[in-house]
Amino acid sequence: MTDMATEQVEATFAGRLASVGASRAFVEATLAVWDCDDPDEIAVLLTSELVTNAVIHVGQEFRVGLVLRDLELEVAVADSSTDLPQLRQPAPVSEGGRGLWLVALLAKTWGARRTTEGKAVWFRVPVRRRTVC
Repeated sequence: MTDMATEQVEATFAGRLASVGASRAFVEATLAVWDCDDPDEIAVLLTSELVTNAVIHVGQEFRVGLVLRDLELEVAVADSSTDLPQLRQPAPVSEGGRGLWLVALLAKTWGARRTTEGKAVWFRVPVRRRTVC
C-alpha cells in the first residue's frame, strides 16, 4: 500500500532571473496544497539551482514539473536546449558552477534526459506529510 496517490502539476516561466523566485514559490505552494513539507527546503533550493541554470544557459521560456509519488517529490526543469548538463569540478575561486554539485550531493537521485522540445533536468527528494491522519 502506498502513502499517497500520485500527484503532478506543471508551470511555465519566462527565461529571466525573476523566474527563480517564482519557481521557488510554485514548489512551496504546490507542496502546501498537497499537504507536504520540505523540512530542510532541499526541494526549493535545488529547484533554484536548476532554474538558474536554465535561465543563464538557455534564457528562454522553461517549465517546472512536479510529481509526488509515495512521499517522494520529483522536480523537473525542462527547456529548449538539447545540451545535457555535465557535472564538472568548479575552480575553487569560481563564483558559479556549483549548482549541479548541490543537486548531486543533496538529492536522493537526479539526472537529465532529452525531450522532444529539448531537455529536462530532474531530481528526487523525500518529503513528508504536514498532518498525520
